[in-house]
This record gives sequence, structure tokens and C-alpha cells, in this order.
Amino acid sequence: MKLKIRRFIRLHKHLALYGAVFIVTLIALIVGLIPAISKSVKLVSDLRTMQDDINRIQTKVSMLQNLNQQELEKYASDMLAAVPADRSLTTLLSTIDSLAVKHNLFISDMSIEGVTSLASRSGAVAIKAEGNSLIETISLQGELLNLRNFLSDCIRVRRLMRVKDLVLTSMPKSNLITAKLTVEVFYLPFPQTIGKISDVIEPFSQKEMTTLATIQSFPMLFSMGSGASVQSITPVKTILPTAPSVVDPFAPIRPRAIISPTPMTTLLPSVSPIRLSPTSTPRATSSASPEGLR
Repeated sequence: MKLKIRRFIRLHKHLALYGAVFIVTLIALIVGLIPAISKSVKLVSDLRTMQDDINRIQTKVSMLQNLNQQELEKYASDMLAAVPADRSLTTLLSTIDSLAVKHNLFISDMSIEGVTSLASRSGAVAIKAEGNSLIETISLQGELLNLRNFLSDCIRVRRLMRVKDLVLTSMPKSNLITAKLTVEVFYLPFPQTIGKISDVIEPFSQKEMTTLATIQSFPMLFSMGSGASVQSITPVKTILPTAPSVVDPFAPIRPRAIISPTPMTTLLPSVSPIRLSPTSTPRATSSASPEGLR
């Protein structure tokens, strides 16, 4: 048996050498060459994709360069004044206060809902997404005509808002009324991610241009800037009711003056005095009294 094996190896030693070289070459091909080829193919594909993205970006850049930059900045400023990127409580309070002063109304109460949101756990970030509107409740006092003008201008200012609820209450002993308004004010945060490179830049449609023109026609009662100061409006003297709407129960009671200074004795008819004797009975007294009064 050993002789047969030795004879087979001696006769086919060149074939065994070729087989070993083939196996080593095959292993090297599988381990090194095939991954290198696949990586090269992937690099070529990525290069083509990158070249396509560069061409799209160059097309967008050339398109944006042909636009009027000052006009776009004005459009953005007008939209941010109407619907800011944050809650912008300064512009909200300035707008409401300016409208109230302009229309001779007195703000007696104000509350805002949705200013902040609390997390479920201390130090944790709230999972629920915040809304894009604030709810403000305002109590105004003034005349009905001034309130109507206030409501007319409230939806025509550049800080976009809408009136959701209105309750009117008349004030006694006065021609003034108290109005409780529920106003919804809008804001729109900036997007957190930019669009894809493949997204096409679309020009403004006719509807969007009409919306921009409408917003530009609305007056802006605050100045855009770090301070967001209120525009100067000539204040009008607010007419408050002379008599309070609710009687103060803790006010001291003042004595009323007598209307007529005439003493009470002059209002009674002159009656002769009745004299009773010690021997008179109660029956005689009761019967004598009417006669004396007559």
C-alpha cells in the first residue's frame, strides 16, 4: 500500500503542485480581488451620483443668482412679521396694546395659553410636538363702536390672528361695554432639515403672490428688530365709567341729607292737647283721643 502511494506521488507530483497553486490563487481571488472590484464599482457609481448632484446644485445656484435678492429678503421679512418663527410674545403684546390705544379701549385683563410646555419628567424633553398657535384671552372696556373697529382691524394687521370667541357684557349706569375676546395667534417654526438635492425649485404661484400682496397691505404695529419697539400712536384719552359697575359692599355708609329743612311739627295739623283726669278710665281716654284729633 505504501509502495502504491509513493508511486502515485512520484508519477503525479507536477499535477499536485499545479493543484496547490490553483487553490492558493483561487483563495487570493476570493479574499482580495473580488472585494476590490466591488469597491471600485461602488466608487464609480458614487462618483456618477455626486456628479449628478453637483450639476443640480449648479443649476439651482444659477437660478437663485438670477433672482432679485432684495425682493426675496423683503418677502421673507413680511412673512416673518405676519407669522414669526417663534412665539414672539413681544410683537403680540405690542400689537394688541397698540390696537387698544388706537381705538380708545381699556385692557382690564389678559392671559396667554401655550407659552411653554412642561416635560413629563424633570429634565426630560417633551415628546409631544408643540402647536403652531397661541390662545390669548383679552378683556376690553369701551364703547361698542370702538370695539367694532377693534375687531375689524384685529384681523387686518401683519401679525396674523383670528378671533375665536366673543362675550359682551353691558356696564350699568354707563354706555360702555365689557368684551371678553379669545384670540388665536399663529407662528411657524423653521424646518429642522433642508430639502433633498433632487427637489426642484418652484417659482411663486399666482395665489402665493396674491397672499404676499395682501400681507404687505396690512399695517405693522411693531418694528422688526431686537427690541421690537411699538410704533408711535397718538394716545386717546380713555373714557371710563363714572359709576362703578359693582357696588362696593365695604364702603362706609354716609348719612343722607334731609331734603326739606321744615321741621316735622309743621307738617302735622294743629291739635289741642288732651288732658286726662286721674279718675278717667281707659275707655274714656280712647274715646276722647279721636275727638281731639278731629
